[in-house]
Amino acid sequence: MPLVSSKDVLLKARAEGYAVGAFNLNNMEMAQAIVQAAEEEQSPVIIQASQGAIKYAGLEMICAMARVLADASSVPVVLHLDHGTDYKQNVKCLRAGFTSLMFDGHELPLEQNIAMTAKIVDIAHSVGLPVEAEIGSVLTIEGLLSDAEMAEIRALEVPKQFEILRKKIGPRVEAHIARPEEAKRFVDETGVDFLAAAVGSVHGLWLDIWPLRVDRLKEIYDAVQIPIVSHGSSGVLISKAHAEAKGVELLPGEGSLKDAIKVGYTKINVATALSMEFNRAMLEAAAKRPGEKDPRKLLDPARKAVVAKTKEYIRLFESNGKGGGATCAAKGEVAGSQEIKRGEE
Repeated sequence: MPLVSSKDVLLKARAEGYAVGAFNLNNMEMAQAIVQAAEEEQSPVIIQASQGAIKYAGLEMICAMARVLADASSVPVVLHLDHGTDYKQNVKCLRAGFTSLMFDGHELPLEQNIAMTAKIVDIAHSVGLPVEAEIGSVLTIEGLLSDAEMAEIRALEVPKQFEILRKKIGPRVEAHIARPEEAKRFVDETGVDFLAAAVGSVHGLWLDIWPLRVDRLKEIYDAVQIPIVSHGSSGVLISKAHAEAKGVELLPGEGSLKDAIKVGYTKINVATALSMEFNRAMLEAAAKRPGEKDPRKLLDPARKAVVAKTKEYIRLFESNGKGGGATCAAKGEVAGSQEIKRGEE
């Protein structure tokens, strides 16, 4: 089917109590793997491109890959802009054929974030596209720890890794968590469709050991009543059973990804885990075939590994089997995006 809007996909998911995975593509093989996994699991799926991926592959190539894959699929496929940091980038993606936008203004003062988000919402809604925006700050592990510190921590046993991470990065992550009153004001004044509210996740974390402030997430969802988006999900604790198995002690108010889905998480972004799995499988294939001249012989195992990992996440989010009955706005309903004139930018 043609590319669809994220709005109906996510509203359906929120109403039925599951989440939809939003998986970052970095090349053709990853894009193919993500849609193949969704097809095999009969799940709606969001493929998203960061500004880095757009710079690497080109905007037209990203859109062409997404259109071809969606057209051949029987499940709803969304093409989403991940971390669009300015107005022009959002307009370019709108005009190119993206069916879901994001403005990431978390580094701006709240007033400026509200003003720019509202401007992007206005132009996006005029052609039927939904917009995601961010409040609070989802920090990056690279901004919190040096390469040497990360290497040292990763060499330790998992309980010790968590203990050190809790001490080293916990206070800074806590200080950047979104507040319910600001979230409500932000949503009321911008009309944004989905909110990426920082509740403790960290971009680029390895393993799935980091807890979320589920109590704060519930307060934010109760205040705004729109789907909440998880960024930095690759390192988040999956369930309380996983916490016990890995020796992770939860504090009051903390919880897992499973807990978060119950109280508001509806779109869950996954990037690091898929990239690492792709690299692992490709390097493993290269090590087994050191004289291989055909890159496809190395890329195909990597693609298959990403299919398997994506399916794991789809099952975790419980969106498997949910891809058949979505009442989604098809590409034809948002084709007005191609009619935005350059003067309107």
